[in-house]
Amino acid sequence: MEEWGVILYFLLIGILLFIAKILKTWVPGLNRVVIPSALLGGFIGLVLSLVFAPIIIGEDTFFDVDQMGYIVYHALAIGFIALALKRDDSKIKKKIWSTGMLITSTYALQAAIGVLLVFLFFSDKFVGSGMLVALGFGQGPGLAISIGKMWNPMLGGDGATLGASYAFLGFVFGGTVGVSLINIMSRKKGLEKVRSYSEDSINKTTVEIDTIKEISVLDGLTTQVVIISIIYGLVYLTLLGATYLLAPLGSIGETIFGLLKGFNFIIGILYALVYKKILGRMAKKGKNVRFITNNYMLSNISSFAFNVMIAGSVLTITLDFLASYGIQLFVTAIVAGVVTLFYLKMMTKRIYGNYQDEYFIGLFGMLTGVASTGLALLKGVDHNLETPVAEEMVLGSGTAITMALPLFGILFIPSLTYGTPNETLWSWLSLLGCFLYTLVMMIILLIRGRRGVNV
Repeated sequence: MEEWGVILYFLLIGILLFIAKILKTWVPGLNRVVIPSALLGGFIGLVLSLVFAPIIIGEDTFFDVDQMGYIVYHALAIGFIALALKRDDSKIKKKIWSTGMLITSTYALQAAIGVLLVFLFFSDKFVGSGMLVALGFGQGPGLAISIGKMWNPMLGGDGATLGASYAFLGFVFGGTVGVSLINIMSRKKGLEKVRSYSEDSINKTTVEIDTIKEISVLDGLTTQVVIISIIYGLVYLTLLGATYLLAPLGSIGETIFGLLKGFNFIIGILYALVYKKILGRMAKKGKNVRFITNNYMLSNISSFAFNVMIAGSVLTITLDFLASYGIQLFVTAIVAGVVTLFYLKMMTKRIYGNYQDEYFIGLFGMLTGVASTGLALLKGVDHNLETPVAEEMVLGSGTAITMALPLFGILFIPSLTYGTPNETLWSWLSLLGCFLYTLVMMIILLIRGRRGVNV
């Protein structure tokens, strides 16, 4: 049965997603908590594995954790490539830059909290074990697993699992605490309390249908899959070429290649943007290229990839890992979650002139889970997403990636200086850098808020 290989893992994830969707729809109470079906499915698989694997096969888990990690790694890249390929006619506004700065400052604050807790209570651990909370909470499981995998040698081989675990706890914290906050807001504002949180979109979607000839030869879905395959193939060739170019540099080359391999999704996004630029120029010359990128299909492909990524990331958790990092994981997640809550509450009051509660609850969900978590919570106080908050959250997260690039440099200081005589000094400098990053962003945001930029 070797032919089945990795297909069995996709079948397993599919079954878990199906069971989770049924439970979310039919079981009373489950739909009152903002927990994605993918997360619930992964949790069900994790519990079954942790309970029955030691009894049946004498192992910690039924799954090959490395194989599951590879699936998550590739799903992240495919999901982001699909998103990057979508046509976007939106224009960046001043408020979106403020939202991006707030998101970025929260990343830095979460990282600083994680590192500080390592210094205070878990000094036997690599400081990256605290930094990963910012990636797990702020960016979700994909990036946290990718960076964690790079840090595996410093984290006893548990880096990817630690990143996935922070993301999992972030989903739980944001989904449960967020619902409680919505209930409090609803009572204060006299709004009707939300009885359930559906994962179905309430927005109208224009389904793009190609010509009959196009459907019969190469349908829209196939076209998008082919384009994504070509772009991801270029990512593979880029990484393959990097192995030969960096080989003469020895250990330094290995470190640089590790960074490139972890950021495979960024390379994919860059190729996707170049591809879109080429299409844009062709369109200006009068060529019909709209059928080549189908936003509806690309949205569904990215959704599928991210659901696989979320469910698979939870299945990488093992009993051995919990024994090593369990206490630190839970303490860091709770402290980071509480600090995130109060920080966003304070800042949204001072930054935004309008829709302060909507910004607070939406950003809280997004900065403990992912964008869809934030949007699900936002629907609790903005039922039909009539305010501009949803759009600004999504576009603001895009500007945040650009502003967060220097922060990524700070986060990589401890791993690049690991094992050197001044390792501790560099770790303290990275902590200081995270706090200063947060402080600078806070000052800029407060000045913009006083000037009324965000009204």
